[in-house]
Amino acid sequence: MKTDEPFRLPGVDFPQRAPSPLRFPLQPTPEMTSHGISLRMETPGDIPFIRSLYAGSRAAEMIALGNMWDRDTKQDFVEKQFSYQYIHHTSHYPGADYAIILRQGRPVGRIYLYWSQGHAGPSCRLFDFLILPDCRDMGIGSMILAALLRLARSMRASITLNVDTTNPARRLYSRFGFVEEAPGFRQATLAMRWQDGPISPGLRLTG
Repeated sequence: MKTDEPFRLPGVDFPQRAPSPLRFPLQPTPEMTSHGISLRMETPGDIPFIRSLYAGSRAAEMIALGNMWDRDTKQDFVEKQFSYQYIHHTSHYPGADYAIILRQGRPVGRIYLYWSQGHAGPSCRLFDFLILPDCRDMGIGSMILAALLRLARSMRASITLNVDTTNPARRLYSRFGFVEEAPGFRQATLAMRWQDGPISPGLRLTG
């Protein structure tokens, strides 16, 4: 009796991004410095970490699948999805700032920013912002976001992003003054924009 082959996405070539100094580095805030939070540019040596970080962001989805897929199929799916995302970022955001977030020198997240100049002035696309699950709800995201908004304010730049409606980060962005660009439309992903809003809605760090 023939059994169904396990689901598999097609493989892709995986060219590594060349390391590039951050064009617009975020200046550490006093809160970041006192809690050992810093940023550095991403390098090819960070690929194992960012792959694991991405897998953590998809863990709930894989758990929800239950026994529909076996463990190997889930792992294969997530690894290839990571490859697709890595290639997409590299090709769609040339010259972006790819930064690794550190806590006491240990990688705990990543933030990817694409700065551009348009007719309305400078703008920044925050196209990826992830923190390890065991380092969330500690104020790290708020500190990094506050540093970004300080820089944007000094440059008179706007910031745009997309966030899933079910993502808890949506509340964080709202606290910082990000507003929906198309309010009233029911959709899985929201487009949000910040323009000279608050930059410090009450930072905290525990542990």
